[in-house]
Amino acid sequence: MNVLVVLGHPEPKSFNAALAATAKRVFEAQGHTVRISDLYAQDFKSEVTRGDFKNQRDPEMLNIIREQGNAWKTGGFADEIKREIDHIAWADLVIVQCPIWWFGLPAIVKGWMDRVFVPGFTYGRGKWYETGGLAGKRAMMSVTFDAKASAYTARGRYGDSDIMLWPIHTSLRFVGFDVLRPFIADQVSGSADARAKSLAAFEARLKAIGSETPMPFHTLDEFDEDDMLKPGVKGRTAGQRD
Repeated sequence: MNVLVVLGHPEPKSFNAALAATAKRVFEAQGHTVRISDLYAQDFKSEVTRGDFKNQRDPEMLNIIREQGNAWKTGGFADEIKREIDHIAWADLVIVQCPIWWFGLPAIVKGWMDRVFVPGFTYGRGKWYETGGLAGKRAMMSVTFDAKASAYTARGRYGDSDIMLWPIHTSLRFVGFDVLRPFIADQVSGSADARAKSLAAFEARLKAIGSETPMPFHTLDEFDEDDMLKPGVKGRTAGQRD
């Protein structure tokens, strides 16, 4: 198995970096091949700009989707984007390792998705959700919270983590990934013992990841022409509920 770990934390000594290193160690011990895409170390830009494209289709107006589609067809992406596209094309499993900041992704990780999940490669012309360009590959979010896990529940202070992570998970599914349940490490500023327990739990999770069942998502044929669930289809995700 080819495993890509996308690391989105600026500090090489961070707990997120330790989780990424754990993934590399565990998978390589099992005979898998691992690449770590360290976005901060690569100085990866978070914003989409004209510099993303070597040859613009329309130099007068930046239509991002059109320019991305054209760059995919013509091989006209900036080198750092092409590198990440090549990594994803190579990978069987993608793990996105990052903290949750302000109840969402760090800008650099969101920018990675904005700049790399491009039409033609990941979606477009009938390719989306289970027919997306990355169908057959798996993805998992591995995130850190600096609070108790109980705070991210339906009755917790910060609300249900499934709802908070839904935009991220549905984005991964939109481009075709089979999305695995997230790994969540809580209280990352706590004791060394707590961090050691999280690392051990992560290691155990990764060792058995090959047998995991992906999260449930509704299939395209369960929606009508107005993009509503058809009568009789019960909502079964954090985004579609009865």
